[in-house]
Amino acid sequence: MGRTANVVGTGYINSDGSSRRNIIRRYVHEDMRVVLRRESHDINAVAVYVSAPRLFGLLGTTLKKIGYLKASAAKSIATRIDTGERLTGRVGGYYLPPGKDHPRVTLDLKY
Repeated sequence: MGRTANVVGTGYINSDGSSRRNIIRRYVHEDMRVVLRRESHDINAVAVYVSAPRLFGLLGTTLKKIGYLKASAAKSIATRIDTGERLTGRVGGYYLPPGKDHPRVTLDLKY
C-alpha cells in the first residue's frame, strides 16, 4: 500500500545554517530515496532527509533535511513510524520555480 505526500518548509534554513532550497537544488532527483524521521517539537512532526555526499563522496554521505511532511499526511505516517512499521519513500517529483523560495517536492511513500 502507498500514498503520495508533499514536503513543506522547503524554503527555510536548517539549524546548521544550510538552505533547504539549495540542498534540493543540488542533490534531489526523481526516484531518490528519502529518510523519514520523527521529531519531538510537534506530536506529528515527520522530517524528510536526503543523502548528500561529504567531500565529493570521499568521506561517504550525510543526511540533509529538506523539510517536513505536510500535516495532512504527517499524522498517519507518524503513527506508523511510532508502531515500528517499515516505510520507504522516494522523490516522486520536484519543481524549482525560478525566483521562488519554496521548491515543491512530492514523495511516493510505501508501507
